[in-house]
Amino acid sequence: MTQFTPPAPAHDPIVEAVGRLVNLIFGPDRATRARTAAILLCAIMYGICCSAAYYAAEINLMRPFAPKLLWATSMPAYVLFYSLVRFGKTKHLKDPTLMLPQNVFALLAIAFAYTAIAPHDRGVVLVLIALVMVFGMYTHTPKQSVQIGVLAMLLLGLSMGILAHIDPEYYPPKLELLRFELLLGTVPTLIFSAYQISSWRNRLAAQRRDLRVALEQVQQMATHDVLTGLYNRRFMQDKLEDAVKRFDRYGERFTVVLIDLDHFKRVNDQYGHKVGDQALMAFANAAGIVLRETDIIARWGGEEFIFLLPNTNAEKALIALERLRQTLANCTVTDTVPNLRVKFSAGLAVHDTVTALNHTLERADKALYQAKSEGRDRNVTAPPEKP
Repeated sequence: MTQFTPPAPAHDPIVEAVGRLVNLIFGPDRATRARTAAILLCAIMYGICCSAAYYAAEINLMRPFAPKLLWATSMPAYVLFYSLVRFGKTKHLKDPTLMLPQNVFALLAIAFAYTAIAPHDRGVVLVLIALVMVFGMYTHTPKQSVQIGVLAMLLLGLSMGILAHIDPEYYPPKLELLRFELLLGTVPTLIFSAYQISSWRNRLAAQRRDLRVALEQVQQMATHDVLTGLYNRRFMQDKLEDAVKRFDRYGERFTVVLIDLDHFKRVNDQYGHKVGDQALMAFANAAGIVLRETDIIARWGGEEFIFLLPNTNAEKALIALERLRQTLANCTVTDTVPNLRVKFSAGLAVHDTVTALNHTLERADKALYQAKSEGRDRNVTAPPEKP
């Protein structure tokens, strides 16, 4: 029976073109896309505000020169912000989205707009301060949220006071004082809210980091041997089963090697368990150096280890074991016993026919027993499985 292979999905040129356009505009990775999206959203908001300013100038609610100046400063500024973020120039910064510089620029633009609007409609601009505070509270630190709020009050307060003193007819002092009092009554509340939200967000981020570290530690403990740092038996069992599935589906053979350190009990009895642990770690380190990155090494139990060598026949496995044996011969286990060397016996079994995993492990175990019974410090390959 031939195995059915599903046809490869057709590529839609329109979808691919849209994908390339999105990558071109927003960036190649998720973090850059989120940052450039925020920049472009702010730029769109500025464009809307500038359009509103032009309309306000047409109906005599704003001085004629103001919209042109707002447009001439805001658009180049956001081209700069976008370029720096899009091309990764801000990745190393604590504020990679440049939200703090954007907020400062926005407050300067609001202060300027306040000075350019007609006296009785000037209070509308103060609403934009709330927008700046809300936009920043989800990215700023608590300290930065307070700084932005205080800067907003200082800029607007100074603008009100200086302009009321210079031109009291266009900027009536009593009206400016009333607006300043409203500013003092609302902005501190926004500062407090922004501070609280920023603090909660920071605590939540810290908790997520701690949880991620804890999960990594649990995963490490669940899959690794504490002493040697190698994978443990449970993890290797899963990997062996995966290897069998790959063989059954794709024909990818593999070799299993069971290893037992020679005379390990004698090492413990003669030199103590500390030296025995150092011998186990010396073997684990040497195996990690000699074997390939695709090979999987695990502590099978006690002084026993197991290797899973994908796409490897018996001849190649034997070559790797001899390299390991030579490496251990030149490896000093501990300075307290400089002449101590780690030796091992190994049993190999190639999984190259459809059979149960337990049967392959039994073959490797029998080969290991034969290696030990023949004098240890040698490799024995299990006979090929009969079809």
